[in-house]
Order: sequence, then C-alpha cells, then structure tokens
Amino acid sequence: MLTREEIFVIYEAGPEAVISVIQRLENIIEEEQAVRIAELEERVKIVEARLNQNSQNSSKPPSTDVFCSEKPKPKSSRTISGKKAGGQKGHPGKTLEMVENPD
Repeated sequence: MLTREEIFVIYEAGPEAVISVIQRLENIIEEEQAVRIAELEERVKIVEARLNQNSQNSSKPPSTDVFCSEKPKPKSSRTISGKKAGGQKGHPGKTLEMVENPD
C-alpha cells in the first residue's frame, strides 16, 4: 500500500506520474483477478464432477443418490401372462378361524 506521503509525492510529480501509478495498479489488480478466477473455475470443475457422480457411474451406494432427478427403471425379466391374480374359481379356500381362548 502506498502511504499518504508517497501518494502526495506522486501527485506533485505531475499528471503523467499519477497516470503511470494508476495503470500499474490496474495491471496488478487484473493479474490477481485472473489468478483468482482460474482457481475458482478449477474448484467449480471439481465440485461439478463430484455432483455428477451417482451409483450408476461410480462405486457409491444407491442410498447416496440424493440429487438424481429420476431413478433407473427396474430391469425385470418377468413377462405378463394375462391371467388374473389370485386363486382359481371354484376353489373353496381355507381360513384359520379365531378362537375364544388363544394360547
């Protein structure tokens, strides 16, 4: 940082000295910003790569898939037979009746 006295010396040197100092300060600021932007872009890439991982493309368990918008469809080998569910018509069936004194 420039002290008050240093700034006053530059001011007394004239407009060209002031312009020169301001341009040097702008260059330093631009270089620091470029370095900081590069660091932040690298961090964003790392975070995005981590967020794009799920149980399908990494060794993570499916229970950690919190940001998945849709779950994968089950891959069942069962085929539809067209029959109704349940027992056959006319079969009497058996039901265990309730008793007065259960054990």
